[in-house]
Amino acid sequence: MNTIMRLTVFIFFFFSFFAIPAANGCTIISASDGKTIMLGGNEDQMPNNSFLVVDKRGTFGVIYFATPWMGQPLVVLTGINEMGLCYDSNLIPQEELNPHLERKSPPREMYINPLGEIASVEEVLSLLPIYNFGGLYSAQTHFADKSGDAAVIHPGADRELTNLRKPKGIGYLISTNFNLVELDKGSWYCPRYKTADEMLSKMGTKNDLTVEFMASVLKATNQDGMVKTLYSVVYDLKKLNIYLYYNRNFDAPYIIDVKKELAKTTEYRKISLKDFISKRDLKKEKN
Repeated sequence: MNTIMRLTVFIFFFFSFFAIPAANGCTIISASDGKTIMLGGNEDQMPNNSFLVVDKRGTFGVIYFATPWMGQPLVVLTGINEMGLCYDSNLIPQEELNPHLERKSPPREMYINPLGEIASVEEVLSLLPIYNFGGLYSAQTHFADKSGDAAVIHPGADRELTNLRKPKGIGYLISTNFNLVELDKGSWYCPRYKTADEMLSKMGTKNDLTVEFMASVLKATNQDGMVKTLYSVVYDLKKLNIYLYYNRNFDAPYIIDVKKELAKTTEYRKISLKDFISKRDLKKEKN
């Protein structure tokens, strides 16, 4: 396992190490209308016990959603930091990147707390030419920040890491489970991508960019088969709010105030999503 991990390492997530079929992945969307900036994603997995993690061990406080996976005790899947930088990742068919042995390996701290030291998409992209990512690679990562900047990092046609960046200002990005390098070739097929694209293309005309609209896109692209959408999240990057939709209930989000949740934690805290939801439900009943 250690050898495979060294070959497939990427500084912002663990789960690209595992050859899980690409059709079983997630739908991720980021959008800006010039005022509101959001990122949302469906976490499509086999049934498990996922966790909410609050981590203040880095320069910036972070809230993650994480899952035990393939022998790993806790795999960080998506999150946001107090600076309004967030990310989510999805699996794609495995490829092999060119090795760059002249470059250094990514520091271990970035595996443990991916968003703890980085404040913007620009900073994320500046790291790509610094580290050696050569080897097997089976994921792409979708970043957005409170400025409205967004980018999806993915393998390029030249077997180097590249990125698709959202145009400045109004616009959106979508990533599902095919390498976005295929967009220009027209050699991709994903109904979830097509559905999200059709809905987001109407943003600003038929639909305003709201939490409810983002949730409607996630609802239209959720999965309910052997692999299910266990939970979905919408991040409001300016207000620093997280809207958590549990078990495909897109009508009743659990709202998490990032600043308030960080203030409850001294250094590090994790709680299962089941317990988190139960406590929130119990609090609602008492009120």
